[in-house]
Amino acid sequence: MRLAQPLSVLGRICALIVVLGMVACASAAPTPTPKLGTPIATVQNQATPPPVELVIWSELFVVGKMVDDPNGMGRYGTYLKQQFEKEHPGVTIKFEYHGFDEELRQNLVTALRVGNAPDIVVGENYFQQYAELQALTPLDDVVADIKSNLIPGTYRAAESDNHIYGLSAFTGVFGFERNCKVIQATGLNCDQPPRTWKELSDQVKTITQKGNSKYYGYSLQGPVGFAVGSVFRIALFMAQSGASLCKNNCTDPYFNNPKAIPVLEFIRELNRSTPPGLTFNPDEEQVYSQLFQGISAYQIAGSWHPKWAKDSGCEDCRYSSVPLPDGGKSASMVVGNVIYVVLKSSKHRDIAAQWVKFLARDDVQDLVYPVLGRLPSTKSALMRLRPNVNSANQAFIDELLNDSELSILPQWRKEPQQLWTIYNDMLKQVLTTEQPIQSIIDQAQVKADAVMQQKP
Repeated sequence: MRLAQPLSVLGRICALIVVLGMVACASAAPTPTPKLGTPIATVQNQATPPPVELVIWSELFVVGKMVDDPNGMGRYGTYLKQQFEKEHPGVTIKFEYHGFDEELRQNLVTALRVGNAPDIVVGENYFQQYAELQALTPLDDVVADIKSNLIPGTYRAAESDNHIYGLSAFTGVFGFERNCKVIQATGLNCDQPPRTWKELSDQVKTITQKGNSKYYGYSLQGPVGFAVGSVFRIALFMAQSGASLCKNNCTDPYFNNPKAIPVLEFIRELNRSTPPGLTFNPDEEQVYSQLFQGISAYQIAGSWHPKWAKDSGCEDCRYSSVPLPDGGKSASMVVGNVIYVVLKSSKHRDIAAQWVKFLARDDVQDLVYPVLGRLPSTKSALMRLRPNVNSANQAFIDELLNDSELSILPQWRKEPQQLWTIYNDMLKQVLTTEQPIQSIIDQAQVKADAVMQQKP
C-alpha cells in the first residue's frame, strides 16, 4: 500500500523507537496481571485485579470482517475477543486497524512518539529491526512448550538473535497453478505440468503462439513502485537458484548477485508470453484472475488460490510444484503470513504475551481455514486439516509441513521503501528493455549502496 507521505530516514525512526521504548519502560510500570501459566481459579481467589484493556492493532480479516461480515469471516475475530475475555476476567480486547506494511509502520512510529502505542501490533515482514532495537518483548519462555508445534518459517520474520518475538496467526505459501482449458486448447497434456524452467518456457511460447492473441502462456506480475507483490514471486525463483537478495546477515542489499542473472533472464522470457499490459497492472486481483478467466495458462499461486479459482468459475484449475531451474533446488516462501508481536512499551506485557500464544492454540487455529480460507500456522492444525481438503489444498499444506527452507523477504534496516523502489525499478528495466542484465543489476547496486551509506 502506498504511503500518503514517504517515511523519513529509517535511522531517525530507529533512534526514535529506542528512545521511546526506554521512556515507556522507565515511566510506566506494567499493570499487575495474572502471570503466564497461572491457573484462572487461583487468580480469582486473590484480590480482583484492576480492569485491563488490551489494545491490538490488527488487520482487516479481524477488524473489518467483524463489522462487515459478522456471520462469515467475522466469526474469527469475534471468537478471539469473546473467548479470550471469557478466560481472562477483567480483560477487554480492543481491536483497531491502522493499515498494513509501510502505512502501518508509519502509524506505529507516530503512536510511539505521542505515547499512544498499542500493546500488540500486527505485521508480516518488518519486525527484526524492531527486535534489534529492543522495542519488542521476547516470547521464548512463553512459547517454549509449543515451539515444536510451530513451523519455523512462519515466525522467522519475527526472529532475531535466536529469540522469537512474534507468532503467526495464519499463513500461506506459494505453489504453481495452471488452467487446463487453455493448455489443452493448444494440444498440450495438462496431466503433465512442466517440471523445469525450460519445459515451462517452451510451453508458454507454444501456448502464446497458438493462442493467437486469445490466450497466453503466463501471468507475470511486474513491479509497481515499492510494492513487493512481484518481488515475492521473483524471490521464489531466486531461492531456487541460490541467488540471495541480501548479504551481511541479510541486512544489506545484494541486487547484483551474479546468480540472479539467469533468473532475471528467465523472468524476461516469461514476460514475452504474458497478456499485453498485464505485467504492470497494479491490481493483483486483475493480474491473477486472468488465468481463472481462461486468458492465461500458468502462474505462481498463493495457497488461497484454489478457493479463489473455484469461486471465479475456473472449471479445471490444477496445482503442482513450481518448476525448477537446472541444478536448482526446491524452494518456497511464506506469504500472507500474519504475525503478532508484543511491544515492550505495553503496560500489560504478560497478558499480551498470553494473547499472542492464544493464537496458536488448537481451537483458534482450527478456525482459520473454514472461516478465513487461509492456512493455519501450526503442524497439528495442518495435519488435522489435511484429510478434509482436496488435493490442491493438500499440496500447499505439504509444502508448509515438509519444506525446511521456507524463505522470507529481506528486512532492510535502512530506508526499506527506497530500497524496494530501487529493486522494482531494476525489474522494470529488465522487463521493458533489452539492456544486458549485468549492467542493469550493477546500476541498481550502486543506487542501493548509496542509500546504505546515508547518515541517519
